[in-house]
Amino acid sequence: MTKLGKKSKRQTTKHRVKVEKKVREHNRKLRKEAKKNPKKGLKKKDPGVPNILPFKDEVIKEAQAYNAKKEEEREKKKAARKKARERLQNKNRNMGEIVRQAETQQAAYDKKNNASTIVEALSSVSKSTENSRKAFYKEFKKVIDAADIILEVLDARDPLGSRSLDVEEAVRSAAGNKRLVLVLNKIDLVPKENIEAWLRHLRKELPAVAFKASTQQQRDHLTQSKVDYFKATTDLLKSSHCLGADVLMKLLRNYCRNTEMAINVGVVGFPNTGKSSIINSLKRAKACEVGANPGITKAMQSVQLDKHIKLLDSPGVVLTNSPSDVAAVLRNVVKLESLDDPVPCVEAILMRCQKMQMMLHYNLTDYSDTLSFLNLLARRMGKLRKGGVPDINQAARALLHDWNSGKITYYTAPPEETPESKHHLGAKIVSDWSKEFNLDDLLDDEQRMMNDVERKHTSPMLVTSVGPLKAATSEQDLEENTADQAMAGGDEDNDKDDVDDEIEDEEEMEEDEESVE
Repeated sequence: MTKLGKKSKRQTTKHRVKVEKKVREHNRKLRKEAKKNPKKGLKKKDPGVPNILPFKDEVIKEAQAYNAKKEEEREKKKAARKKARERLQNKNRNMGEIVRQAETQQAAYDKKNNASTIVEALSSVSKSTENSRKAFYKEFKKVIDAADIILEVLDARDPLGSRSLDVEEAVRSAAGNKRLVLVLNKIDLVPKENIEAWLRHLRKELPAVAFKASTQQQRDHLTQSKVDYFKATTDLLKSSHCLGADVLMKLLRNYCRNTEMAINVGVVGFPNTGKSSIINSLKRAKACEVGANPGITKAMQSVQLDKHIKLLDSPGVVLTNSPSDVAAVLRNVVKLESLDDPVPCVEAILMRCQKMQMMLHYNLTDYSDTLSFLNLLARRMGKLRKGGVPDINQAARALLHDWNSGKITYYTAPPEETPESKHHLGAKIVSDWSKEFNLDDLLDDEQRMMNDVERKHTSPMLVTSVGPLKAATSEQDLEENTADQAMAGGDEDNDKDDVDDEIEDEEEMEEDEESVE
């Protein structure tokens, strides 16, 4: 923010002349009064005792005696104040000992009750979190039941890590012969060659399209570009325009036309994969609230796209893993503010990335382990405590923020195909659904544009995938996770008992020391 300067002293000529006139009048009055009474304000000198006064010596002695008496009274008052000050100091010294003793007892009492307070707070937070998880699961189940087509949103940087096989199985087993389409979002963060490889891999199992959501800030009239991603220039990829909306809309409209029915399209996926942003890009308006933090969408929300297509926004898929799981943090499923210890997550990032890449990205010297890396990073970022000590915790959180926000550009390679990894079921699904979605026409158009694209060199980091997370697709999964948390709560109670024992031991040691004294 630009620093504001000082207020200007410029003023109108009328105001300046008016002030000068008043000043002149004031000075004129002062000079006039000084002429009338030139000795005004001067202190009169004490004339003393005149020599012609009778009994001059007696008057002088009386004056000296009066002054001596006044000085004596002043000395007595000074001594009295000094004694009062000494008594107050002695009194404060005794009270200080009492205060220190009271503070010691109060600290012991607070320490003893602090453990129970912490456990109660943790239990209340855990209960609130569990209620939110159940509410999110119910809203997610509503979307699955109400939708005819499910769009599973994947993060293009790590499609395997953001894909949930549990959700796909739940969609296949749901009543109503539902269709499932994979949407590869955030394609502007990875190289084009990598997007091509992932699309080839995913389309062996399910229909898949590439997408880049709009990042414009206005409320409506969001821009859509009909240029295919593989034909888009670098400037277009870096812009805030949406890419891939035309292909996705063709796919949905082909299904409507072939089935001759209006459809509900549910958008599901892990938190912070861009579900609401995709809906806003297709609607070309801010119909759903979006944000960088996970968990913005808390309930199912319907958005009418046209008279044939209705979009259903859903909360993020509920995980059965612990909220502090490293893989969940690296996938931006958990808020960084709720993370107790970010160092293990940084260690996982350093294991996935090459050392030279991290050194070049942050302009650091060579490091040996995670702590030395965080020390260097804290000094580089200015994250220091008193005395110039590096703040490792703040540096770790800053690194995780860069990782989740895309400042650290990375991508993952699709798994290698082996004879044992052939997806016969996926090939059958793609073959059966190709007629409904007209996939062959879309793939042919895309292939023709891909052949004309000039490949450009990109330099993001190639890392390994964090692997899949277990998603809760039934109430039984939530109940099992609740039981695990209850067992963890029992461990917290044991920790509370240990704290109480330590406090009692400390109190006994203090009593022994006092008796010895």
